[in-house]
Amino acid sequence: MRLGLFFALAILLLTVVPSFAQEQYTYQFNHGNYAEFEGFLHVKGSEFHSGMKPYRIKQMNESFAFDSVRTINFHKGKFSRTLLGRKLFRQSLLRVDSAKYQFYVDPVFNLELGMDIVSKERLTVNTKGITFKGSIGKTVSFITSFWENQATYLPYMNTWIDKHQIVPGEGRIKDFAFDNGLYQFLGVKVKGYDFSIASGHVSYTPIKALNIQLGHDKLFVGEGYRSMLLSDVGYNYPYLKVSTNVWKIQYDFIFTQLQDTRVPVIFEAGFKKKWASFHYLSVLLGKRVQVGLFEGVIFKSDSSGNGGFNWNFFNPITLFRSIQYAYDGSGNNAVAGLNLKYVPFDGAAFYGQLAIDELDFTKMSQSGFIGQRVGWQLGFKVFDPFGLKKLYARIEYNAARPYTYAHESSLQSYTHYNQPLAHPLGANFHEVVGELGYRWRDLRFSYRISFASIGRDSTGVNYGNDAYNPDTQTFRGANSYGNTIGQGVKSTLMYQTVELAYVVNRASNLHILLGLRHRVAKDEVATEKNAYVYFGIRTILRNLYHDF
Repeated sequence: MRLGLFFALAILLLTVVPSFAQEQYTYQFNHGNYAEFEGFLHVKGSEFHSGMKPYRIKQMNESFAFDSVRTINFHKGKFSRTLLGRKLFRQSLLRVDSAKYQFYVDPVFNLELGMDIVSKERLTVNTKGITFKGSIGKTVSFITSFWENQATYLPYMNTWIDKHQIVPGEGRIKDFAFDNGLYQFLGVKVKGYDFSIASGHVSYTPIKALNIQLGHDKLFVGEGYRSMLLSDVGYNYPYLKVSTNVWKIQYDFIFTQLQDTRVPVIFEAGFKKKWASFHYLSVLLGKRVQVGLFEGVIFKSDSSGNGGFNWNFFNPITLFRSIQYAYDGSGNNAVAGLNLKYVPFDGAAFYGQLAIDELDFTKMSQSGFIGQRVGWQLGFKVFDPFGLKKLYARIEYNAARPYTYAHESSLQSYTHYNQPLAHPLGANFHEVVGELGYRWRDLRFSYRISFASIGRDSTGVNYGNDAYNPDTQTFRGANSYGNTIGQGVKSTLMYQTVELAYVVNRASNLHILLGLRHRVAKDEVATEKNAYVYFGIRTILRNLYHDF
């Protein structure tokens, strides 16, 4: 895929007339980093469509002074003006910056050492890699990253990883022996994992109203910490994304190929594939309201269990699932949805989502019908409240009824690479999330807490939590009633994380941090507790969701 990206870039460059370089690539989506500027987007009269993430840098600069926000420099001393000081505090490691093109190279690393206070085990993360990005002319930009990892995790993560054979959001694993002198010195004795990740995209903007991206990464739809429609919780996937923005309307069409790693395969054939498309239509209503219509379709596999390709997959019309039925006569799995945002005052937003996997209106009056498969979200976030600059807060509620996102086969379920495409808890849950963040100069403080009530599946019994389990093999039957959120193995989860970080270099996002992650999970049999204290030096920008 990385080779394909460079071929695509070379072809696009042949069509470009060099001019002043502009950054058409996206700014990597990270909740903490986005909180620093997102308040500028939630203002009365803003014409920025904020529902599809990540955002293009050029697009943000047209709405507010994004470059001024991301390149603010608090290092004014004599040393910071030397070559070493500039590279340490202000600039990319390598850079070529001219009127016609820009190229930047930065290291990627996450060096982390910590201890679980409960088990007394020492844990570590050792990530290293590189990011290469650039722009040529007004129309073409690209970014590509590769990083390789060795890591140890808390016991609940080890259990999950061993079961699914992936690290959440970060790909396949192989076991790694922490038996050399360095790890012995650090006191790391627990089981470890080795894995690598590659991501990137080419972005082409031939005219202001049109952007085309070819990439290998993940996308996010919504205003929340979670998304009930399309989240970045899982692993990267290849995609083609076409975005148009005219007047008060933005339309995004995404075509991709997902993988099902649970279906048995022979080594030479690779994992089973499934084609998918996502449509997102965002409309500005007045000066305070954004309405987004979403549709995600997982297309039916062929007779051999692989996702058969059909040119009709490129149909750009959204919310017309009947079109898919017309050309294959079978049951593709579609999730339709609504994404809403209302700005009550500048720097604040009420938001919500409704995800509809299946909804039978003829049986609405009959309690707990299995065909009423929906998920929803309600939230509020505010930036600089009460005149307190650089303060940020959020409260959010998420829920999904049993069996939402599931299908008769995992090759059509709303999943990818052993994880959900939406919420990491799957379905059959209630959840409340709270966030608080504050930044003073180069110091960042963040706190997040979540409470969830979940109905887990048990061995051999499908209560509606895991979307990989067939919806034809359900607890109460295929056409049952009386299904309620929380049915099954009743579980509760409390997860909180607090982090204090010092930003050394904004160009590479280099920061030094100290943090605590506390998790308490209870079910009908046992209680599991962890309290992980850690210190790290990090440049990684991606979101990682271990709060499940």
